[in-house]
This record gives sequence, C-alpha cells and structure tokens, in this order.
Amino acid sequence: MTSKPQRKNNPEAVRARLLECAARLIVDHGLPALTLENVAREAAVSKGGLLHHYAGKNALIDGLFDEVVEWFDSQVEDCLEPDETRPARFSRAYLRVIAAIDMTVPEEKSLAVLMLMLSSDPHYCTRWNQWVEARLLRHEKTDLTPMARTLRLAADGLWLSDLGGGPDSSPSARREILAFLEGLDAAGAVPASDPHEGGQ
Repeated sequence: MTSKPQRKNNPEAVRARLLECAARLIVDHGLPALTLENVAREAAVSKGGLLHHYAGKNALIDGLFDEVVEWFDSQVEDCLEPDETRPARFSRAYLRVIAAIDMTVPEEKSLAVLMLMLSSDPHYCTRWNQWVEARLLRHEKTDLTPMARTLRLAADGLWLSDLGGGPDSSPSARREILAFLEGLDAAGAVPASDPHEGGQ
C-alpha cells in the first residue's frame, strides 16, 4: 500500500506570507482594512491558521513593525562608513538609506509607507524612537551634533515628501538634495557656493 506524500509545513513561509499580505492591505487600503479576516483571505489561510502564528491583530502589526525595523536597521548598517570617527556617521547612513528608497519598487514602497503609518500610532512611534535612541547611544561620539540632527530631520522630510509625491521627490531632486546635505562639513556650515553664481 502506497501512502500519500506528506505535505511539509513551512511556518516561516506562512508567517512571511501573512506579513506580506497585511502590509499590502495597509498600503493599498489603509490601516482600517487590516482585519484578521482580510489578511487570512489574502494569504489563502484560515483565520484559525493565522491565529496559530499571530494571536491577534496587535500581534500581527507587531510582527510587521519588527520586520520593517529589522530591514531598515540592516540597510543602515550596510551604509555606515568604515571610519568610526566620521562626523555624523550614523546620520549620514540614515539619510542615504532613505534617499535610496525607490517608491516604484513595491517592496520598498510597502516598507516606507508602512513605517510612517505605524509610526503614527504612539506605541509604535515610541518603539521607533527607542531604535533611534539606541543607535545614537552607539554613535554618541559622532552623531549628537546639530549637523547630525539636521541630516536626520532632512531625511525624514525627504521620506514624507516621497510618500506624498511632492515636487521634491523626483530622482534628480533627490540626488541634488543628497549631494548638498552630504557636502555639509563637520561644523555644519553650508557648502561654499560658486562665487560666479549671483551674490555680491
């Protein structure tokens, strides 16, 4: 008697699919669309199957948030310059990661939009701030200056502009803004302008 092949469960793949479907629902329809029923339907699993992996809606959103922060953290780590004494080392990497986000790539758009949507909730805003504060503690010798703060705030503004499709969100504008900001010196001075371009 030949037995039927056993279907192997892949919990990691199921959880990844649930998070992907939850992110897509938020990006396409907003947070109100994130219900357990909608996510289960999108992921083609039963509601009971979803609850086996995530105990409820809050647990699912926590999983999404953790995934986004983990992705962002790894991107920043990859962008850190080797010179650990470089002024605003962390803040420059933070800026580069945000400036490099391509809103035409579905995965990156989902991560970018999801981060801002989740950060609008006080609980997740606090958790995001805790991540930033932990990073600043690691880089306190280089990233507690006005210049470093300016770079991070400018990066956040660029991210917001991208999400809203503002006039400064074109690829050429992004490159121009990034080049200007990275040209700031350690004292936070504005890069010297061409003496032949206007002025007295």
